[in-house]
Order: sequence, then C-alpha cells, then structure tokens
Amino acid sequence: MSRRGRKLTTDERELWRKVAATTSRRAPQPVAPEVDTVPQPVSRREEAPTVPQVRILKPHGRPAPQVSLPPPQAPAPSGLDRATETRLRKGRKEPDDRLDLHGMTAQRAHAALNRFVSQSRAMGHRLVLVITGKGGSDDFTGHAPFGGEGPGVLRREAPIWLSTPPLSQMVVNVSQAHPRHGGGGALYVYLKRKR
Repeated sequence: MSRRGRKLTTDERELWRKVAATTSRRAPQPVAPEVDTVPQPVSRREEAPTVPQVRILKPHGRPAPQVSLPPPQAPAPSGLDRATETRLRKGRKEPDDRLDLHGMTAQRAHAALNRFVSQSRAMGHRLVLVITGKGGSDDFTGHAPFGGEGPGVLRREAPIWLSTPPLSQMVVNVSQAHPRHGGGGALYVYLKRKR
C-alpha cells in the first residue's frame, strides 16, 4: 500500500537532482531478520518464565509488531506413576472389576456408578472398567471428554460424574480404555487406596 504525498516543486526537484548527482549507487545488502529477547518483569515473590519477544521484519526492512510466544504448557499430571500409566495405555493391566452401563438411563447409570465405585474401593480394588458403550456411532468429533457430541449420553456424562464429588474424592485417574478392554466405549477408573 503506497502513500501519496504532495508533488515536489521545481526547486525541490532541482535540489534533488544535484544531491543525486553527488552519490553513487550501492549494491543491495541482504537484511537479516532480527530476534530480540526482552525479559518480562518479574515480581520478587514469584518468578515467571521468560517469554521471548520475536520481531518479524516486513518487506523493505520495516519491523512488524512484536509477538509474544506463550510459554510451553506442561501436560496435566495424571496422578499415576509412569509404569502404571504405560501399562494402562498398552492394555497390559487387567481391571479388578467391571460395570456395564449399557441400556441404562442416565439417572440409573449415575446411581449405579456411584455404588460401584464406592463398593470397589471398599473391596480394595485399584483399577475398574466402566463400560459406557459408544452411543451408536463411531464418529465422534466433538469436544466432550473421551467422546463427543451425539447420542452417546453415558459416554459423554460418565467422565463428568467421575470428576465431580463424591466420586472425584475416590478416583485418581480416568482414561479411555485400551481397545482390548472396549476402547472408546469404556473407561479405566483408577481408584485411590483404601485407608
């Protein structure tokens, strides 16, 4: 986008020709992109990670507005040790018990899940399998945990029930089951130790 200014007067054009005659043309020099690292202010009480400032050059060497890169996000802790997490992910840990919620209404399923988790923990079980079913469709692309939008009400609601009291006080981790234990239609529920 070019900006148009006023036209030069005859005297100004003559002056410009005289100045231009005294100069010689230089070979163009490549312009390297600049990267500035500007430290963020840090309070004395807490130390924040430094976010690098990146300056991107536009054509003709004009700097673009500075862009702050967000700090890298650490994965959310699962509450499990690495070996247990790996065994679950690979389907190498057998569940101590299982609950099948197929065919239940949401209200009945919620009550059954509450009883099952409480009884399983009282019996000292650590890993239980909750079968929700896939809800009639394998094509889930929504944003709900382990499922999505669609007809799979139990598939969508069970992780929410497990993450809210009273069940959340008994549960260490909830994850999608390995395909040999039901895959997208089942959940591994890892319970806290009985005290």
